[in-house]
Amino acid sequence: MQKMFMFVKSCYMKRITIKDIAREMGLHHSTVSRALRSRSEINQATREKVLKYAALKGYQVNRNALQLRGSGSNIIGVIVPNIHHSFFSNFVSIITRLAFEAGYIVAVFQSEESVEQEKEILKSIIQQNIAGVIASISMETTDTSHFQQLDHYKIPMVGFDRISSSLKTSTVELDNLSTLRNVVTTLHSRGYTKIAYLSGNPSIHLYQERQKGYFGGLKAIGTSYQKCLQLTDKFTIEQGYHATEKLMEAPEKPDALIFDSHILACGGLQYLKKQGDRLLENTGIATFGGHPWLSISAANILFIQQPEDQIAKATFDLLMENIVHPTQVKTTALKFQATLI
Repeated sequence: MQKMFMFVKSCYMKRITIKDIAREMGLHHSTVSRALRSRSEINQATREKVLKYAALKGYQVNRNALQLRGSGSNIIGVIVPNIHHSFFSNFVSIITRLAFEAGYIVAVFQSEESVEQEKEILKSIIQQNIAGVIASISMETTDTSHFQQLDHYKIPMVGFDRISSSLKTSTVELDNLSTLRNVVTTLHSRGYTKIAYLSGNPSIHLYQERQKGYFGGLKAIGTSYQKCLQLTDKFTIEQGYHATEKLMEAPEKPDALIFDSHILACGGLQYLKKQGDRLLENTGIATFGGHPWLSISAANILFIQQPEDQIAKATFDLLMENIVHPTQVKTTALKFQATLI
């Protein structure tokens, strides 16, 4: 029995650590740690050698080591308003891949545009002592004090897309003002002069900036037509349908529509299609986010393409900086440009 026990015991392999890899490769353990997390200060050749060696030896992230380093776990929390929006679903997918490569896993939380649900999510995150948070605030969020609780528990956060100036955190967003201005002038260059805009709650910084861009664009093209519908509830197809109906039944109809979401655009196109092909063909459409059938439904559609890969990577890199160097936290604000296609 004793011999059998000794045989079974000898079958178990010792878990390899960062220090083991460093010793066997003749590197400093901090260099190995940075290479395993794909840190930019480690040259590509060293990074690839370390990753290859670690994979060969079956290296796994040591959660206890993460805790000793100061973070409660190797889990990153990502809070989004609605996962069914293509931008947020794509963003989460990219973050999940980047996190996995750096030895983290992602927990996704959906606020469903509810500030109360957002508060409960933050409570859960604090209770679980998650390593860091990436968040885009809900449509209802005007008071951000629940996010400020993260500071008390030393949980770093980076805001993206929908951000708030009241939060003193690093942020990554689109240059929304210039984007909307460019959308208006591009539609005007295609022959449209009465451009309406279906936007979101102006209390949210993102929509406030987009609305400024919209009116700035109208001023640039010298038109007196101004129609901006501010939709303060959760975006739905029905909302897009009825808002478009309201605009098209007005005495002075628009000849182009800008939608703040492809979800609203789906509803708008449903209404236009119901009225006949002529109205649909003669109405210019611009929308944030894409959906395969949108381009089929309307040949004259202008897609506002956000650089999702760049935004996600910049957001993740900022969070990693704050997690790995908690005593050197810097507040950084980054803006990216959209592409019109």
